[in-house]
Amino acid sequence: MNNIDDPSEFVPAPDRRANKPIGIHEASTNKTAFFQKIIKPKIGSNIITLALPNEITLAISVATKALRQAQKIKVDLERLSEFTESIYDRNVGLAYDYLENIQMATIFSYKAVESFCNAVIPDTYIYKKSTSKSTEHYSKEQIERWISTSEKVASILPSILKCPPPQSASFWSDFKSLERLRNEIMHCKSSNTDAILEELFAEYVYRYIQSAMILLEHFISIDPSNPIFPLGFGTSMVRIMSVEKAEDILGKIEES
Repeated sequence: MNNIDDPSEFVPAPDRRANKPIGIHEASTNKTAFFQKIIKPKIGSNIITLALPNEITLAISVATKALRQAQKIKVDLERLSEFTESIYDRNVGLAYDYLENIQMATIFSYKAVESFCNAVIPDTYIYKKSTSKSTEHYSKEQIERWISTSEKVASILPSILKCPPPQSASFWSDFKSLERLRNEIMHCKSSNTDAILEELFAEYVYRYIQSAMILLEHFISIDPSNPIFPLGFGTSMVRIMSVEKAEDILGKIEES
């Protein structure tokens, strides 16, 4: 990349599930290069260098694939339901495949929002929560452990990102339902397992799952160049740091 100001220049990323690259423009040569964090897993007997994936888009990818598969299976189940009132034979596997995929889509779409919240909250952030008796203070670690994702979205993200709370948005009630359904799946109780499994066949569950994507788009559209935000949402922009010599900043990165 040669022109730092040209929006048509291609910003390299190996996959939209990768983290957003870091851009460094060297003023002395008028060149711009992009860098990504890496991990070095051992695969077989070899150490492999791998561009660090983004947990948010990784979860979205799992959810999207699972939802598409569930919707395809649902079409077959609907055809089957026109000819029979009960499924006990080999076709029962089709229903179980649907349940596997719709649960996966539910869990991972919610996980994407959860990961987004945890990524946005600064390490030094303190959440002050007022109750009728006192004001409670939560560190980031305590927020991640004790505060629900919907509360993070409604009360914490707006203060960090300087934007209105999302409770009045059309997706909010669906996201709250997604949270309820996800919690029911993850913390299943024998008293309501049957009801939850039956609910998962409802058409509106698709809307619950998609609300997670809409919620993410809602916040990411506020600042497309935010380095914390994942790729794959509308127009993704990369902030570029301009330095006289690239080695000035690259040396600091290596030292840290």
